[in-house]
Amino acid sequence: MLHRLDGDQNWPLKLVQQVWLFGSFSRGAVEPHDVDVAIQFERDERMTEAVVQSLFSGRGNPYAPLRRALAGASRGLQFQFDDSAREQLEAEGTLMLPLWQRGNTLAQALAVLHGIAEDPHAARAERHDMIEAFEGLDRYIPRQVRAELIEWKQQGFITISRIELPDAPRDTDLLTDPGMRWTFRRWQDDSPLRRAALAGLTYLKGLGADLDDVDLAGQRLPTPRRRAGHLSDPRWWINWKWQGYSGIPYCVTGGDGWLEFVQPTRTRPLNALAIQRGPNAAAFPRR
Repeated sequence: MLHRLDGDQNWPLKLVQQVWLFGSFSRGAVEPHDVDVAIQFERDERMTEAVVQSLFSGRGNPYAPLRRALAGASRGLQFQFDDSAREQLEAEGTLMLPLWQRGNTLAQALAVLHGIAEDPHAARAERHDMIEAFEGLDRYIPRQVRAELIEWKQQGFITISRIELPDAPRDTDLLTDPGMRWTFRRWQDDSPLRRAALAGLTYLKGLGADLDDVDLAGQRLPTPRRRAGHLSDPRWWINWKWQGYSGIPYCVTGGDGWLEFVQPTRTRPLNALAIQRGPNAAAFPRR
């Protein structure tokens, strides 16, 4: 990565301003699971357009061009591109080791890298606000979200279970009704969000849920009954990226559950958290 930064000033590498190491590798772990890297970069017009297009299409990581330029095909590097997330990690006490900044020579950066003393006792830092359901997914669940979910769970307002959902069958009847097909035009055919939406609806149908009562990423489904005038409050919510998560206890108290997809992808397993009514849900303070 350092050689790429030193030798290539084309877009998007020319946007990179500073690089930090953090995590067990920066503390000298001999066999780290991966290398955690924080990146500060300029957001020029081209990068802004790429991010916006990615968010609207729901296709993968909005910073994928920058990641590819920095890491190539390597899966051993884990990047943090958001300044606010890096600042939050620092506020929580995470040590950020400055590795490179624009103007440094390759020799300077390598000296920092090689100056990390090996420590066979350096392990992954203690992770805060963790439960079993978050294992392996915690980097995609903001700490504040984890803390609130755990608090609600401990108070008995909600239950949390982790599930891995299979893809919807290719011949799913969710796509046979013209009105329902229109729902999925929100996303391109290969969008991970479309994949998650279909898998989530298939899962809820298997539970016996009525699709008339499902809220899919902020929108009700145009089922035949709803198009005919049937009105009902949602009982299930399918969501991702933690949008509106603060309303989870209110939703599950009066409904059946909230299905949160954690980092949907085009090909890798679809992990979701099924959040449902807890034994003390009735005691949750209403707004």
